[in-house]
Amino acid sequence: MQKVRIPQNSFQFGEVSDSLKMRTDTGVYTGSAQKVENMIITAEGSAKKRTGLKHIYDYSVNYDASYPNQSHLFPFIFDNNEQYIISIEHQKVRCFRIVDSTTTTLVATITSDINSATLPFDKVYLQQYTTAQMGDVMFICHPLFAPRLLTRTSLTDFEISTYTFDTRADNKQIYQPYSKYQAVGVTLDPAATSGSGVSVQLYSTGTADDDGVAQEQTYTSGSTPSNLTLNGVLASSNTVTLSIPRDITFTSDTDNSGVTLTITGENANGIAAQENITGPAANATVSTSFFKFTKITAITVSGYYTNIKAGVGSKLYATYFDTTGTRTGGEFPDSTHKGVVLRYGGAEMDIVSVQSPNQITVDISEELKIRLSVANPLRSNDGSDKVEVTQLAHGYAGGESITISDASAVGGINASQINGARTVGTIIDDNTYEITAGAAANSSEDGGGFPKIATHAATVDWDEQAWSAKRGYPAAVAFHENRLVFAGTLAEPDSIFMSEVGEYFNHDVGTAQDNQAIKLTAATGDVHEIRYLISSRDLQVFAGTGELYIPTYLNQAITPTNAQIREQTPYGSSFVTPSLIDGSTIFVQASGRIVREYLFTDSEDAYASTAISTISSHLINSPKYMAVVHSGFNQPDSYAIMIMDDGDAAIFTSNRAEKRASWSEFTTNGRFDSVVSIDDRLFVNVYDANNKLKLCEFTGDIGLDSYIYGAISGNAVTVSSAYANSVTVDVIATDGSTLSYLGEFTVGSGSVNLSAYSTAGFTHAYVGKKFTSKIVSNPIDASGAAGPITGMLRGITNVVVDMKETRSIKVNSKPINLESNFTGKKEVRLLGYSRDPQVTIEQNDPLDMQVNGFISEVVI
Repeated sequence: MQKVRIPQNSFQFGEVSDSLKMRTDTGVYTGSAQKVENMIITAEGSAKKRTGLKHIYDYSVNYDASYPNQSHLFPFIFDNNEQYIISIEHQKVRCFRIVDSTTTTLVATITSDINSATLPFDKVYLQQYTTAQMGDVMFICHPLFAPRLLTRTSLTDFEISTYTFDTRADNKQIYQPYSKYQAVGVTLDPAATSGSGVSVQLYSTGTADDDGVAQEQTYTSGSTPSNLTLNGVLASSNTVTLSIPRDITFTSDTDNSGVTLTITGENANGIAAQENITGPAANATVSTSFFKFTKITAITVSGYYTNIKAGVGSKLYATYFDTTGTRTGGEFPDSTHKGVVLRYGGAEMDIVSVQSPNQITVDISEELKIRLSVANPLRSNDGSDKVEVTQLAHGYAGGESITISDASAVGGINASQINGARTVGTIIDDNTYEITAGAAANSSEDGGGFPKIATHAATVDWDEQAWSAKRGYPAAVAFHENRLVFAGTLAEPDSIFMSEVGEYFNHDVGTAQDNQAIKLTAATGDVHEIRYLISSRDLQVFAGTGELYIPTYLNQAITPTNAQIREQTPYGSSFVTPSLIDGSTIFVQASGRIVREYLFTDSEDAYASTAISTISSHLINSPKYMAVVHSGFNQPDSYAIMIMDDGDAAIFTSNRAEKRASWSEFTTNGRFDSVVSIDDRLFVNVYDANNKLKLCEFTGDIGLDSYIYGAISGNAVTVSSAYANSVTVDVIATDGSTLSYLGEFTVGSGSVNLSAYSTAGFTHAYVGKKFTSKIVSNPIDASGAAGPITGMLRGITNVVVDMKETRSIKVNSKPINLESNFTGKKEVRLLGYSRDPQVTIEQNDPLDMQVNGFISEVVI
């Protein structure tokens, strides 16, 4: 029989998977354990019992398995003396002020915004919300609502409002981002350059056609109401079906303006429609303007008519505008395009109603003008009155009426002979056309200054506001280089919107000056759904399908001309906010089973996403929330806490310089939920054993969860703020210098009766729920004279445990009873044999515990 003494010198690698049982050859094996529960790993490698949870607030909310996320906690830090915890809940926000080191109190509960509107926050999506804070304002984002501002108005007052963009002084321009969502060639055709209730139509490039339906058909004269025919196929009992929505047009070489034409059929939405229009004057054309017809069942004329030609329009109408809901009063009042702003060559049009997928009504507050964006946009030709105009993507076909202003002389043609009403002549290419000036040029040259073109001619140069109920809102928000950065709308999930420098409500990209707003799209081949933005050495971008970044250049700020998005790694991020720790950003991979660190490597000049949870993968079970506390748990290290879907928590700490990292597990008598750190303090929502949601803080070397601290008065301590009658609780009492665990008590009349200890001199008590702290070692293994003892039947005869400030622990179920905190070594003798013998060190009582290591004597 051989005896071997095997040391466990530290727990610096924390809890590891049992899949490492055979890796006895590694340093990780000898510096870890199979379970480290409710213990934190210190910088020295010891395992110390975690702090308890101090009760702060009862939400009066019960756990709901259908909607498990009922509160999402965020930090709100103005300075070191004015700090808050923000709880975003279903249609509600609660604001807690951290008054001092012992007091945190609710100061505001908000259920409506400054306009008395219900808050848009929804329990279905609470986990996905993102925030960024600057000074007294926190920005709250999600793709289903416009960003909200939580503004602190005093030390104890907050209000919520909707993010609104800055506007020009005359309120005729909104400094917001715009995007092109239409297909190539879709043309916007407003009926006027300014005014209210202006009709706008959309159509595509090309000419509409339908087999069997000619574009014109002449009708015979008459003076009584008649059913007319369209190309001989439409009569009182027949129908014309059109493959695409079309106008119905009427022309005549005689005056028929005294008659009324009635067209009956179905509109573009397949809904029965009827429109009356006045007949055409001589050599004029009239057409339906309210409906685009896909089916015609009758055309009738009232009054005496002569030589009226009827047909279908040649425009190929585009389907674009939202027609959600029921058409009422000729419009779709529930359309998500209602209230949206379009830009016609830079001039804004507010949509006031939607008539069909291709027709809207708008208000135009400022005349539709296009400022020509190229330098020297006019070119004269010696001896000719034809002037070439460069207007990018003009969309003209020729013959359109335009009005030129602010042009300067060019080639000897005076400004007055260029400015004014003109007609678009020859189309040279997509960006160039000719006009006829009032005089001929005496030289060929480029010039013209910075003219503006006023016109309502149909154009492809138009766009739509980027954020709306139709297109969605940003999912992510952050401050970076004094810009407010948003990203990830529903329509543009891979786009990033950066404000003007120092102007957080101005997103007008302008002319790409260094300080102006920036819009970027991650055109990497894949559509990345951006979920989080993290401001670090670069602007880090975490999407559902990969990790990217916007680089910061040495001694250079990000500008519209140097900004770019670079794709890095392909793992994707789940809906858990990434956090900074030990020089890297840790994030949960989209699968919810792996935690990675996003770290820039100088050798590769790129970011790498290295898995850091591989050896402890069993602890990672669909994390929901994460926070990093620096110098937390009264330790010098930083700790990341991740709350799992099952309510347990995993704790990670790392020291890159010393090449050590560890995981451990926290459990409670209930389940953990959202977590937030404020400097070196850590707060967490907890559902207790009765499924009541409470806000707590990890604080104090008290081995109780959801504990309250109170004075003993009349041999009792009041606990009604945290515990109901008949609930069993644990009590630790103190006389001001020594803590004593008194055992379990039952709450009655809102208090705990301690009359049995009336003569003990206790003045205060901690009342809560105790928890178990436990270390279960890896199988004790070594090499004997004949080689490794792995798998051999062997027994542990004794264990020497090195402790610090520890009371009342058990080793393999054998107690070590200590009347006061003990520092030093204690020996325990054990019996039994196993092929995988292990040492279990645990403590069930709510007392202090720190294990530095142990030595096992094994008999082979």
